[in-house]
Amino acid sequence: MRIIDAGMVAFAAFHALKGKVAWPLTFQVPRMVRSIVARAEDAYVLCWNPERLWKSDLWPAYQAGRPEIWDLAGRDDFARLLEVLAALGAVQYRTDPLESDEVMAALVHRLADGAASRGRRASRGRRASRGDIVIVSDDKDFFQLLSGSIRMEGRVRGTVRATDVKRILGVGPGYVADYLALTGDATDGIPRVLSPTAALRLLASRGHVRDWIDRKLRVGDALAKRLEAGCEQIRINLELVDLSRAAVESRGAPGAPLLEGWGEIDRARAIGERARVAWLREETLGTDWAPLRRWGERAREILGV
Repeated sequence: MRIIDAGMVAFAAFHALKGKVAWPLTFQVPRMVRSIVARAEDAYVLCWNPERLWKSDLWPAYQAGRPEIWDLAGRDDFARLLEVLAALGAVQYRTDPLESDEVMAALVHRLADGAASRGRRASRGRRASRGDIVIVSDDKDFFQLLSGSIRMEGRVRGTVRATDVKRILGVGPGYVADYLALTGDATDGIPRVLSPTAALRLLASRGHVRDWIDRKLRVGDALAKRLEAGCEQIRINLELVDLSRAAVESRGAPGAPLLEGWGEIDRARAIGERARVAWLREETLGTDWAPLRRWGERAREILGV
């Protein structure tokens, strides 16, 4: 199954078409999603940020300088986009106050459980087909979720597998959250406590952050002072970036998907009339976009929604 970072797709669509069409999201995002689904021929879900993030309450600087896509393109365009995608058969998640990253991680963990269960049944003599989980995003936070059956596909890095993570960051998937907690992420407004070099050395010698954060480490004076001064920030950073099963489950489930008007082609056509989006008004809309619904139906079956 494809777990798609819908915001990434929407930002690419908006910046490609802003000023060229009146409704850039409604016009372009479904077409981009269809391209992803057509290439993969696989079940898929789309995950969106909500209006409010608990992470911003914890750390007000979190993504403070990054406007949401509905602020850039307009709320009307964004709302119609969600309606059109549902009408065409897409399964979408948007859960207040969870960031899309957390919803995607929760779905990955759920699907990984299902894959493990199918594997156990197969080992008892019943054949089970293996379905890899693909995270469609360029966000390095997802590196921590990668494994033999979970990979990433993005517009910038292409395909990233678990074996690629150490080459890219210097640590394997199991230490990605620790590394990000120490080095921060300027694009998300997460402060750096240690340089990448110092962080890698510390993790190599002392292990996971949670194993030593409450202890006084025997390290050099300069490093000890940085750790003491940045201890609380490291705790906050780790909470912001941790996508482990335990962390995600502690924040609540993804909730129900957005299924109002799901599969109602006439609803999409009505929006096309209002927005003057030519391809939404075509008579062959139902057949042309049948793959989006077919693989959306498959996603609903897999997830039981």
